[in-house]
Amino acid sequence: MRRLVFVALAAAVALPAVAQNPIRIGFSSSFTGPAALASQWEKWGVDLAVEELNAGGGLLGRKIEVIAVDNRCNPTEGANSARKLVQDKVSAIIGAHCSSATLAMMPILQEAKIPMVTGVSSSPRIGEISGEGGNLYMFRISPDDLRMAQALTEALGKSKLFKNVAIIAEDSDFGRGGAGAFTPLAQKAGVNVISTDFTPQMIPDFTSVLTRVNQRKPDAIAIFMLGADQLNLLRNAMQMGISIPYTGRAELAGKNLEIIQAGGMEGSVSAWTYSADIDNAVNKKFAATILDRHKTVATLQSWAGYDTARVIGQAIRSANSDDPDKIRDALAKASFTPLHGKQVAFDKHNQAGKVVVIQQVKGKKVTILELYELK
Repeated sequence: MRRLVFVALAAAVALPAVAQNPIRIGFSSSFTGPAALASQWEKWGVDLAVEELNAGGGLLGRKIEVIAVDNRCNPTEGANSARKLVQDKVSAIIGAHCSSATLAMMPILQEAKIPMVTGVSSSPRIGEISGEGGNLYMFRISPDDLRMAQALTEALGKSKLFKNVAIIAEDSDFGRGGAGAFTPLAQKAGVNVISTDFTPQMIPDFTSVLTRVNQRKPDAIAIFMLGADQLNLLRNAMQMGISIPYTGRAELAGKNLEIIQAGGMEGSVSAWTYSADIDNAVNKKFAATILDRHKTVATLQSWAGYDTARVIGQAIRSANSDDPDKIRDALAKASFTPLHGKQVAFDKHNQAGKVVVIQQVKGKKVTILELYELK
């Protein structure tokens, strides 16, 4: 487990000693392991939000210090990162990218009474055990796998683009959760799931599973796997000459753009929580800043890091305190406007994800088919 400190402190100024003590926010993510690249994208969003908050005078007259800990997308390391951040006396936590790590952290943070907010972890189990009657310290700003599957399968059912779909998913909480949510809803929408294959994380070659799936002749492959593995699968498919569209949680941004621009994802339809193409002034500014700084189109992970940090900042300001319990209470009452542009609030299970972005690849370009608003 690695510990990193990202701190933006003002140059020496004449402030009282207490005011100079930064407010500490924890950040547990997979800086190494299967989600390392996506976690880097998430960090870009966190960095930008904290930079903006500090440039505006910080919170409560103090700067923000982010204590980042690597959880390797692993439950054991996730639990270790929670204990470390408790020892570091953080006021709130952004985490933990991978659902398995988030679930492992939750009971530790509940006991320590420190709130955690996620914008990436998508397991339905997180919402089932959060808020009323459960873990009062866990919050999520994005839809879970079940809600995203609902939006996607309704869109696929209406469009009638794919009749038969094969699933390839990683053998993890994310992969099994995504595949498990998608299958019954797809069948209900008139899309047949003809097979489901689970693969280990961090395998170098997907030739075997792709060969089997290609022989079944699906109209599309629904994929549920994290960044590095997903990119490797797509590259393998191109090398094998497979030209089947993708659906499920195929990411239509980041490194996958190289596959899209090479024609390897033509016709794909996917559901995610964010798009850089969402048309409002705040999102345009955010997306332009990420593109300018990192030469990469803003991804859902960058959005999640940005909006999660902003929501925590808003709660600290509303609570007028860096006390974790007071921040938790402020989060529970918070209403805020994420980059999607629609004001939302946390429900009784501390869930606030209300928008799913349905995207399609057409002519080697990604377009938004629909901004699906969840009821």
